[in-house]
Amino acid sequence: MCGGGGGDGGAADEARRQRAEAEQRERERQARISAGNAAINDTFSKFDDNFYSGRRNAYIDFATPQLQDEYERAAKDLSLALARAGLGQSSEAATRRADLQKRFDLATNTIANTARDYETQARSSLEGARGDLLNLSASAADPTLVAQNAVARANTISQLPAFNPLGSLLGDFIVTGK
Repeated sequence: MCGGGGGDGGAADEARRQRAEAEQRERERQARISAGNAAINDTFSKFDDNFYSGRRNAYIDFATPQLQDEYERAAKDLSLALARAGLGQSSEAATRRADLQKRFDLATNTIANTARDYETQARSSLEGARGDLLNLSASAADPTLVAQNAVARANTISQLPAFNPLGSLLGDFIVTGK
């Protein structure tokens, strides 16, 4: 009855070996996840405050000339309408010019607010994409796949959105005179 071997037929050694292999696979998986996360962070590092302010400024540069053109047309039309009515130098003319300027100022603020919305939307899109990619990195543990997806998403986010023309912000001013 004295055989000596512990009686488990080497099961303990096999369990230790399997545990060591599993730990090694997990270390390798974690290394791949880290590599994928590093690729994501590297790809998205170009999206800094300058990128976001550029998005905001792009909209302002797009919209401001449209508003300026509309304002100049409205001011000219107002001057002609006042002159035809014999009110070119009246208090009514001063009131209407002040009203036009007020509308112009409000429209300028609207452009600034819309530009900030584009900036905020870009930040949200970027953080959403980054979060999705980090989840992909954790689940796939494939740094090549993650890096390719990061580049594709970054390229998409880098594109300026298609801005819509402003439309008329001052259009009814001359018609109504109010």
